[in-house]
Amino acid sequence: MGYKTFPILTVARRSGLPVEDRGQRQVHINCPFCGDRRRRLYLYTDTDQYHCFHCRAHGNAVSLYARRTGLTYKDAYHELLEDSVLHFPQPAVQRPPEREPAPLDRRDAVYRAMLGLLPLSAAHQDNLLTRGLTDEAIRQNGYRTLGYGKELRDHLAAQLSARFDLNGIPGFFYAQGAWRMCAYSGLLVPVRAADGRVQGIQIRRDNAERMKYAWMSGAGKPYGTGARSWIHVAGDRSRKEAVITEGPIKGDVASLLTGGMLFICLPGVNAVSFLHDTLRELRVTQVWEAFDMDKRCR
Repeated sequence: MGYKTFPILTVARRSGLPVEDRGQRQVHINCPFCGDRRRRLYLYTDTDQYHCFHCRAHGNAVSLYARRTGLTYKDAYHELLEDSVLHFPQPAVQRPPEREPAPLDRRDAVYRAMLGLLPLSAAHQDNLLTRGLTDEAIRQNGYRTLGYGKELRDHLAAQLSARFDLNGIPGFFYAQGAWRMCAYSGLLVPVRAADGRVQGIQIRRDNAERMKYAWMSGAGKPYGTGARSWIHVAGDRSRKEAVITEGPIKGDVASLLTGGMLFICLPGVNAVSFLHDTLRELRVTQVWEAFDMDKRCR
């Protein structure tokens, strides 16, 4: 008999954690291991894994149960295996269908309009200036600030839904008869395609200890759409020599300081799914790698 997996939410409840199943692919709860109260323990229902973005505790349903009960991994596995309740067919939960992102031209139009409705805070402006950007570069790159509060997000969603179809736009979802906006507060960073259009929005979160950067995404929300690992392109797109690095802000700064050198900016060192297509579209013939030195140990 092969190794059996167990549903992460059922096991979490069996271990005493208060968990609700609303058909989402990610369920966020307070972490019982580090005591964090900001719901940064993520339970992934599609892989039956968990991860805390504060203390970095992670594993599968069995290791979660073992850690909660003090059992060894082997004993925890066999205890779960003998629990007949876990093996009954689970009630079907209607999950929101995973939607594909809207075409680039629609995403670009919505995101540009959204950025046009928002200011850039003085604190974010000063931070960008200290990184080496100029006032003109900051304006051209289109950075904006998203403040706190549901009222602000509902107002933005209402304004945009009156002008655009928000189906397939990551960061928006439909609930209670209206379009809603789902995004962290912080500095909004437009992620631009090879032709300069805005394909997604990354958020540099204020005062975040973990997950400093996050995508604007509606994954797991009703009629929502998740972001993809889109690649940001900065600099002179006619050049045939490019530098690959990590992070759109880093690429914007480096391109400015090098007189317009072409930078291809991954959202993460392993997020390379769109790299080949980007290189082909730009028709570059020579590529340099410029990642942080911590890649050697990570």
